[in-house]
Parts: sequence; C-alpha cells; structure tokens
Amino acid sequence: MLLFTSDLDRTLIYSKRMMANFPPITPTVGAERKDGEVMSMMTEATTKLLHQVHDQTLFVPVTTRALHQYERIHVINELCPTFAITSNGGTILEKGRPNEAWAKTLRKRIEDSSIPDADMLRRFDGIRSDTWLQQSFYVDELFYVYYVDLSILRQDVVQAIIQEFDVLGWYVLLQGRKLYFLPKVLTKEAAIAYLKEHCTYDVHVAAGDSIMDYGMLAMADIGFTPAHGDLKDKQPQVLKNTIYSANSGEAFTQSLLQDVLRLAAKQPTV
Repeated sequence: MLLFTSDLDRTLIYSKRMMANFPPITPTVGAERKDGEVMSMMTEATTKLLHQVHDQTLFVPVTTRALHQYERIHVINELCPTFAITSNGGTILEKGRPNEAWAKTLRKRIEDSSIPDADMLRRFDGIRSDTWLQQSFYVDELFYVYYVDLSILRQDVVQAIIQEFDVLGWYVLLQGRKLYFLPKVLTKEAAIAYLKEHCTYDVHVAAGDSIMDYGMLAMADIGFTPAHGDLKDKQPQVLKNTIYSANSGEAFTQSLLQDVLRLAAKQPTV
C-alpha cells in the first residue's frame, strides 16, 4: 500500500488567480464553495485522477487550513478519506472525527515546549503596530494568523520577531501577507509521524508547495514540489528524495497524480 500525504492549496486545488496565472488545458470544476461562490478549483482531468489515487492508495489530505475551512472543500470530502490532517497538524480526522488521543498528545507537547498563548500575545502586543497589522485570526485554538501590510512592515522587524519568539518555542513565518505564529511542535510532519504509527503502508509519497511542507517531504520516501511553490527558495537544504518539478499549476498536479498512480501500481497487493 502506498501512503500519499498531500498539501491541498496550490498543490491539488487552486484559487481563481492561480488558475489565471497558469491556465489549464482541460476544463475547470469547482473544488470548494463558500456561500455559494466557487473559491478554489481543479480540472476535470485532475479530479478524475484524484479519484483513482484515492481508490489505489491511502490518500491523506494535509492542510494548514482550520477544520471548518477544510470542510468546505467538497471535492476532497466527497472522497471520504479515512484520514485527514488539518490545522497544520493540529487535528487528525479519522473517518471524519477528530482523533482525541492525538489532540491530547499534541496539547501536552505544546505545554512542555512553548510559552503559553497569553504570554506570547502579551509580548507581541509590545511589538505590533496598527499601521501594518490589518486582521488577526486564532485558528482552532492552536495558532495565530495575522494579515499585514507589506508596504509598511519592514523585513528587519519581521526578523526580530522571528528571533525573539524562536527561543520561546514559537515558530514565526511570513508567507505573502500572512504572518503565522505557531507553537514549534505544531507541524504537519508531527501529525503524519503519529499517523504512520497507526496505519500499514509500504512507501510514503508526499507533495507540497510551501516551506510549511518541507518537513513532510523530508520524512517521505519520495517527495514532489511544483515550480510555482516557495519551498525550493526557502528550504534549509535541497531534499534528495524530492522531485522539484518544472511544471506549475494544474500541469504539476496532473503530472503528480499520474506519478503517484504509477508508483502505486508497483506496490505489492495483499
């Protein structure tokens, strides 16, 4: 059995802007809706391939999205995956229900390794400025996301924040307009490592576009990352097990899913 852990946004599904930047060859289909509006898409070709991948592998969607945001992605939820990971590893869903054992384990790890949320927020309040901080979100009572004005927020301020909170057990990352504050033990790879102890597989394949997927790709037997992603630019070192695709957008997704199916066909059958 092949275990396939894959990021979602900009790996399997794409926003309208991303679709416009990398026009697909085949017709698009809605992958996610919010209040009736299509928020993200796939193509007819990749949707069919994903169904085949789900049937032939242990497919585990992995996302930094909050649980309620993940639940909007109907193209994934219609597959009823046995496992899914949301909240950057904060929640493991097993047959649609949160795994309480993992939640308890993770909470203990966070308590043991980082200063409490209240202390972190108090320290950040002494740094933040309303001139560059626009919105803030508390994601599933696990981590924080701040939308910032990049024209005002200086890079040296970002670096100072990263360094200050690193020694306090918090990982700070600026991705686009989003400034993330996450407990350092809250990672996709930590949740996957826990999951791998409780499932049977022969080969682990992973895919993702972001630096937040780096640990997940590093722990896999084979990894895939697209040309449009930032992982290749921000990675600590080149991953020898990872294929750095020349393709972007849906062309990458189609190639990825075809490769996963070829790898799955080589696995022993029970």
